[in-house]
Amino acid sequence: MFAKATLFIGLICLTIHSNAQNAKRNSTYIELGGNAVFYSVNYDRIIPLNNQIKLAPRIGIMYLPIIDRRANNTFGNVNIPVELNVLWGRDDNVKNFPELGLGLNLVSIKDGYVLGPSDQVLKYTSKFAKIAIIRAGFRHQKPRGGFMYRVGLLIPIVQDDYSKQRVGDDVFYRIYGGISLGWSF
Repeated sequence: MFAKATLFIGLICLTIHSNAQNAKRNSTYIELGGNAVFYSVNYDRIIPLNNQIKLAPRIGIMYLPIIDRRANNTFGNVNIPVELNVLWGRDDNVKNFPELGLGLNLVSIKDGYVLGPSDQVLKYTSKFAKIAIIRAGFRHQKPRGGFMYRVGLLIPIVQDDYSKQRVGDDVFYRIYGGISLGWSF
């Protein structure tokens, strides 16, 4: 609880600091591949720490409607990627950044089942599994806003026990790619 409160207060202080410098940099984008595997709709905000180093906290969501429940008896239909990325640029006017970050992907996994007569899933409950990732990538974002894109490689590094129990560890020891296209303002 203390760690969550400290993180929350720290992000508020950084946001106030960035507002004082009038350096707001918001982005909305769609990432294909990446943390949520298929796609995600995301929002992030660049918070300058100094002229060269910037933080970019990010949150997103993926929703896939499950039409045929028989075809999918493990995964739910919602993923929530959360990341904290660090961007490095030589000054405030740079538009190309190397991007490194840590993320947490909350993956909806079916927990309880009610099976029908032909083994189709009629009703289920979901629970979020937690998978931590490392991101290394490149971001193009102009200081004045406009079109932005980013590409990255993601490596899962740890998962919770619920994820191991329901899915196994076959998602590990792989490198995933993602490409994002969006708008900064």
